[in-house]
Amino acid sequence: MLRRLPLEVWLLVIDALGAEGEYDALEAFAEASEGLLKERSERYIPEKMTFRTKEGVASINLRQRWAGPKKVRILGENRSGKIPHLATFASRLAGKWTNMEQLEIKRAEWPVHDFDLRSLLLDLACFDIEYLVLWDVTFPTVLTFWRLVCTFPRCIFLRDVRFAKTAIDARTLSALRLSSASKLFLVVLPEQSDMDRRRSLATHTAGLLEMILAQTQASPSPWSNITALTLIDVILPTAATFGRLLCAFPALKRLKIVRHFMFSEHGFNLSDVPMLSKLTKIELDEDFSLWSDPQSVHDLVDLLIQSGASRRLEGIDVWLSPSSRGGTSIDIALNRLVTHAVQSLKYLRLNELVQDKLPLFNEASTYAAPSTACCFNISANTHLKHLVVQVEITHEGGSPLALLLQLLHQVTLAHISNIDLLFIFTDKADLAKLWADLRHLDAALSKTSFKTLREVEMVFCPENEFTDLPEALVESCLPKLDARRILRIRVDRPSDEDEDEEDEFYKFLARAGRGERPLSLNSNSTTFMHYPTHTS
Repeated sequence: MLRRLPLEVWLLVIDALGAEGEYDALEAFAEASEGLLKERSERYIPEKMTFRTKEGVASINLRQRWAGPKKVRILGENRSGKIPHLATFASRLAGKWTNMEQLEIKRAEWPVHDFDLRSLLLDLACFDIEYLVLWDVTFPTVLTFWRLVCTFPRCIFLRDVRFAKTAIDARTLSALRLSSASKLFLVVLPEQSDMDRRRSLATHTAGLLEMILAQTQASPSPWSNITALTLIDVILPTAATFGRLLCAFPALKRLKIVRHFMFSEHGFNLSDVPMLSKLTKIELDEDFSLWSDPQSVHDLVDLLIQSGASRRLEGIDVWLSPSSRGGTSIDIALNRLVTHAVQSLKYLRLNELVQDKLPLFNEASTYAAPSTACCFNISANTHLKHLVVQVEITHEGGSPLALLLQLLHQVTLAHISNIDLLFIFTDKADLAKLWADLRHLDAALSKTSFKTLREVEMVFCPENEFTDLPEALVESCLPKLDARRILRIRVDRPSDEDEDEEDEFYKFLARAGRGERPLSLNSNSTTFMHYPTHTS
């Protein structure tokens, strides 16, 4: 218990301790107090710290027992980009800051001779770092980069990584074979909004792509532990090049492609198609369907079909145009993928794009199917067990359940056991158009083709603060499902946390690292991850 002193005095004491960085005392205050004193003490204990100079690192009091922040950022010095303070940080705090989970090195020139690389890596290995982030970092050679990466056994995130020397000779390749990369590898390179500027970056990213492809010659592959890969803003010469990139990861099971996707040339010879033997889950995000080149999406599907991957896909997660609009060329390509996964597909998630985002369609709008009928068909997918449909209800949109009802009427054999429905809406007024459709849903799911249903979960996701969901009204609109006791209703309320771009990024990494579904980054969110994988 703290001694009885006026609150104002204790607040002054806490402020003084915070100014001096006395984190041990602040933690003791936080444990022994409550209310305002506890909040004020915790406010001074940093979750993340940034170091720009040696002096900043030297100011840390080593006599404290404080276990350090969760996130540390090392910034390159102004103008030069040098990071001599990285070695100072590692040598002073190795074994002391045991709380540290994430290390970010940003806007930096990796030194050639300024510090002993072996000693630095040994010091860094003493931290229990879960995520390494390299953001706008230039390495002298591929080998230097690889030795750093292999020090961290978990998740590596790359954005705008360059090499002064990109050549990979026999000695370098031999050294690269000595150790394997992390289980999860996210590669993200510079944001460029103009396509011509993206193409001009070919030499900028060639070193990283060459490093990945060159190591396919190694046995065993240094990428053999990687089972999940996220690619963002993919721009490559051909589908065959993309296939060779995927083959560099022989254990790859889960592939996610985010935002723009394009091949410079279309079509490929069957002899150029590699075999993809382990891929079982593919996720294509909202912006993929909005921004990608339609013909390139068809090439991607052809690659997955010809490589044999489509026959082993167990999970597919994609975004479709609104059912009231009719199918686009991208919708048709995605349906071909689902159709060719007829013997293996067990999980299918279909997310419906919002009507007011349709102007974002560029070329996709000109490839619309001639028929306004639903072009997406799952009638042949008789091994499908879990169907998920996400719809955003808007004032301008049509029937919220149109897509789902069209799909359900195609099902003639009893094989689906779980159906999840996610409704995103702004306020209660948006839900009015849903109630009338629920009786049609109740009738569709009461047919004998859905006698194997074990659960129908309806998740209501309000974008604004939402008070009460009329659960009784939902149940009354679905009397047959309710009588079977398989109906589940819940509200997924928005978080009260005020997250900045970096916090959202780290949450994405945390979820991806645990094998969970990463956060959905819609077009209204701050886009912080891009992957222009392009070569000349």
